[in-house]
Amino acid sequence: MENHTLYAIGAFAKLTAVTERTLRYYDRKGLLKPSSRNEYGHRFYTDKDLIQLQKILTLKYLDFSLEDIAAYLARPEEDMQQSLASQYEMLQKKQQHLERVLETIGRMQRISEGAGKIDSDLLLVFIHYIQYEEHQKQWLSQKMPSSFVDALFMEGMAPEQRLEMERRLTAIVMELKQYYKQGKQPLDEEVLACGRRLVSLLEELLSPVFEGLNEAELAQIEVLDDAAQPMDPILFPNAFTKEEEAFLTKAFDHLEAAKKIKEGKTNE
Repeated sequence: MENHTLYAIGAFAKLTAVTERTLRYYDRKGLLKPSSRNEYGHRFYTDKDLIQLQKILTLKYLDFSLEDIAAYLARPEEDMQQSLASQYEMLQKKQQHLERVLETIGRMQRISEGAGKIDSDLLLVFIHYIQYEEHQKQWLSQKMPSSFVDALFMEGMAPEQRLEMERRLTAIVMELKQYYKQGKQPLDEEVLACGRRLVSLLEELLSPVFEGLNEAELAQIEVLDDAAQPMDPILFPNAFTKEEEAFLTKAFDHLEAAKKIKEGKTNE
C-alpha cells in the first residue's frame, strides 16, 4: 500500500505560502478538494494536492480566471498551447486597455494641476470626454467641416500649448460653477467677467478657422445650437446641471446683447 504524507491545512498553507482562507475558498469552488477529512471535518492534503495547487497558482499567474482554471482542470487533455495563445491575445487587449486608462488618468492629472480643485462629478465628465474623444471626432466630422473639428480638438497644437488651453478652459468652467454655488446672480460683474474670459478663449481657439469657412460650412456648425438636432448624450455628457445652464444662458445672452450694442455703436 502506497504511503502518502498528510498535511493538515495549517501545515499545507505554510508549505505552499497560500493562506488557509484561500485553501478553504478553493475547496468551496471545487478547484482543490482536500484528499481527506477526519471525523471533525478537518482538511488533510497530500503531495498530489500539492501538484494540483501548483497548477492552479501557475494558471493564476497567467491571469486565467477561476472559472477558466476550473474548466481546464476538469479537462486536463485540453490543448494548453491553444489556451496560452488565446490567453496571450486576451492579455494584450487588457494591456492596451490599461495603457489607455493610464494615459487618460495622466492627462486628466496634468490638466487639473493647473486648474485648481475639480469636483468629482465634473472630473468624471471630463474623463468621459477624454475616453470618447476619437468617437466624438468621428461623430462631429460627419456633420461639420473637418477644419472646425480639428480646431475644436486642438489638433496640430503643440502639446504644452494644448495643455495650457485645456487648463484655462477647465479653470473657467470650475469658476462659473462655483459662482452658481455661491448664489451669485447671472449679471454679477464677476460672473460676466468670467464669461468674457471664456468667450475670449474660445475665440482665440476657433476664430482663425471661422475666417476660412464659407456660408454653407458656417451653417453646418449651427447644428451645435439646434435643439431639433441634439448632440449624442452618451458621447457628449453635459458638464452643467439644468439650473447651471439657465444661470449661464442669462449671463451669456447679456454678453451677446452687450456685444451687439457695442458693435452697433462702432459702426455708426
